[in-house]
Amino acid sequence: MKFDSNRAWGDAMAAVRANREVLLALGGVFFLLPTLLSTVFLTDLQTQIMESMNKPQVMNRLMSDNMGLLLGFGLGGMLAQMIGYLSVTALISDRGRPTVGESIGAGLRALPSLFAVGVVGFVGTMLATVAFSMLLVGLFTLVGAAGAGSILAIVLVLLALTYASVKFSLVVPVIVNDEIGNPIAAMARSWRLTRGNSLRLFGFYTLLMVGYFALALISTLVVVGPVMLVLGQGNIAVLVMGLVSGAIGAAASIVLAAVLSQTHRQLAGPSADTVASTFE
Repeated sequence: MKFDSNRAWGDAMAAVRANREVLLALGGVFFLLPTLLSTVFLTDLQTQIMESMNKPQVMNRLMSDNMGLLLGFGLGGMLAQMIGYLSVTALISDRGRPTVGESIGAGLRALPSLFAVGVVGFVGTMLATVAFSMLLVGLFTLVGAAGAGSILAIVLVLLALTYASVKFSLVVPVIVNDEIGNPIAAMARSWRLTRGNSLRLFGFYTLLMVGYFALALISTLVVVGPVMLVLGQGNIAVLVMGLVSGAIGAAASIVLAAVLSQTHRQLAGPSADTVASTFE
């Protein structure tokens, strides 16, 4: 099936509008709140780390002294966002209109599978990258061009990672909507669904990313900039910055989950439940 980006975007926006009240609650809990908390509690530490970039000993001490705090917020935020993506996907899936509690429950049940996909993807990426880089650099070293081999390896690895990210982009809706818990099977299903549409999907995702960065930049200039000029570097300014960045991130995360869900629905076709309901 040929991917239609206009249809995917229109269906995603329709799904968001139809569930906006519930999505606001999910977005606030799983996307906005973690960003706001990290902004409030980590701003001073992040500032100190940035100021110590040219002082390795100071930066290492800051990192070691605050490792627990950094890991706590990092892992906690990542876990919350994973549950959020899964819950939003369950909410706007084509299998009915689940409540907030049912959506979160579906997200929690799917969480181990998504975590397993992350582990498999990370291990596979590391092994493939190391093996390919060593092979390519070794071949170029034989002809006295190790530097060129290193540069080529980096470029090819980045291209391969970009391609893989497109091919596995539908893993979340596959886990939730197709109810595939096996990580290998979920990744294989995503790979098959995107077959023949990789370039179209890449272009679509690129447009979404450009739009997100443009929106974030404009919002920062229009809202955060004037607030910083008026209030300076105080706690209120930090809170406003966290609210703005968190709200933008939450909106983008919800839209992304909706887009991926509708992309999956388009490429996979209607579910068995949807087809059956047509004849009821």
